[in-house]
Amino acid sequence: MSSTKIIKTRLKELLKFEKAFGIAINGDWGVGKTFFWQELIKDNFVDEKIAYISLFGQETIQQIKNDLLLQVYTQNGFTKNIKDKIGSFKLYGMDISLALSWFEKKDFENVIICFDDFERMSDKLKLKDVLGLISELKEQKNCHVLMILNKGELKDEDLSKYKDKIIDYDFNYAPTPEESYSLVKESLKVFQDYPLEYFQKHNINNIRVIKRVINALNDYSFVEELVKEHKDIERELVENILEISTINAIDLSVDFEELSRYSNPYDLEELKNQEYGQPSREKAKNEDFEKLLNYINFGNSGYFHMSDFTHNVVSYVKNSLIEEEPLKKGVDKRIASQKYSSVKNEIYDYLAKARYGLNYTFEEYTKNLYKLLEENKENIINILDSDNFIYFIEELKKYDNTNNQQYNTFAIEVLKKYLEVHRKNDDGIYDPFKEKKIEEIISFHSDLKNYYESQNTETINDIDSSEKVINLVKKVIKREWDGSAISLNHLKEEDLEKYFYESIDFVKNSLMFFSWEKKSVSGDFLPYKEKLLKVITKISTEGNEEQKIKMNMLLEKQ
Repeated sequence: MSSTKIIKTRLKELLKFEKAFGIAINGDWGVGKTFFWQELIKDNFVDEKIAYISLFGQETIQQIKNDLLLQVYTQNGFTKNIKDKIGSFKLYGMDISLALSWFEKKDFENVIICFDDFERMSDKLKLKDVLGLISELKEQKNCHVLMILNKGELKDEDLSKYKDKIIDYDFNYAPTPEESYSLVKESLKVFQDYPLEYFQKHNINNIRVIKRVINALNDYSFVEELVKEHKDIERELVENILEISTINAIDLSVDFEELSRYSNPYDLEELKNQEYGQPSREKAKNEDFEKLLNYINFGNSGYFHMSDFTHNVVSYVKNSLIEEEPLKKGVDKRIASQKYSSVKNEIYDYLAKARYGLNYTFEEYTKNLYKLLEENKENIINILDSDNFIYFIEELKKYDNTNNQQYNTFAIEVLKKYLEVHRKNDDGIYDPFKEKKIEEIISFHSDLKNYYESQNTETINDIDSSEKVINLVKKVIKREWDGSAISLNHLKEEDLEKYFYESIDFVKNSLMFFSWEKKSVSGDFLPYKEKLLKVITKISTEGNEEQKIKMNMLLEKQ
């Protein structure tokens, strides 16, 4: 039998004795001591006379007495006895400061009085006075008195002085996570398979925290239908709700962005401040953050990574509102990704069978592979990298050369989409790996090379003057460029040569670019630099004597 069940059994026994007992239920903040007491009364003492006194907000002993007497006055069977003692006076309309003395022990028979919220007691109220009243009720009025408290928060020495006189039984209420959860789990309407496992893993028995978590899960009920067939996605979302709502319930002021940065060993801000060549500095320990991070499942990232799901739940716990549309998009994106992954696995299964399956023919391989690629034509760019797609097209052509034209036509249509994606995502930063992929695509067929050049020509044709080139270069130097700036790398040498001859500002701008490029470590605009140098070299050998001198002077500075 658990300790909580033992306490419940003992309380049911003790509170039925005629002799008055003083009982303390001690436990940490939020573990559900009051809730436990209320449920015990509701299930076992519904016909008894019960008074409940919260010390929160009480400022005088007289206020407590008034509260107590009004509760006793309203109990069934007490009204006639009170009228006999005080005649025609109405208790609500008179000075009841003397009323406690009018009650005899028999008037308090079977009365159970609970005092709660000792830790939230007003500074105007002295603990020794409250304990004195409790002693009076127990010793003189023969009341069963139960005290709900957290001794760890009570530093008053008066409790120790009165303890032996008042408290006959001192129970430590420390429910298991399962016991605490069982008290409130009926209010959870969705995702019932997850909370108990989480609470047990992290030893969470705080009822208030558990209630906050349940509220959060219920607020996300609208998404349960979307994820119920996708358990990995469901678990990811629910884990975020459990973790973020738990941490927020424990520390309302926590900055989750800062918590994530603290846990990240590769924090960019830290790396920026680190001197080149120096070993990384160990982060100063933040004890509060260390405790909160215990409630996080780091997963494969090794730290508290904030996904779009995480950001959504953080926004919710801080504002009590859920951004539904972004969340649904995040779910849809994950579902699509799972589907793409499944198709990719199927493609590679065909490849493995073609390589090692002795009863799997190449005819079956090409038929199955092409059918799968064609069915997923619109999403191939999300399933395979361009080089892998080209590999499988070559596989089809290798084992079924009678349909080469069909495979080429299909591949060209799809590879154009890869080029469009590269163009759309062009951020103006030179990436040799991306350039290599583009080169592989346009090398597949001359139609693709022509298509790519026509697309680039549209952008490059917009840069039709030295002034526009100068403005682009200025943006690059100021780090204000967008995707259009990468067009510098695709300008024709003959156009650059023309600008050198017609604009002194262009020459000055080129010098400024060279100076900037020497300090740059990215190499994003290396092709543009090389074209400029080729043009300068050409003029230094083919121009007139003065032009040769001027261009050679430029070359000497490089």
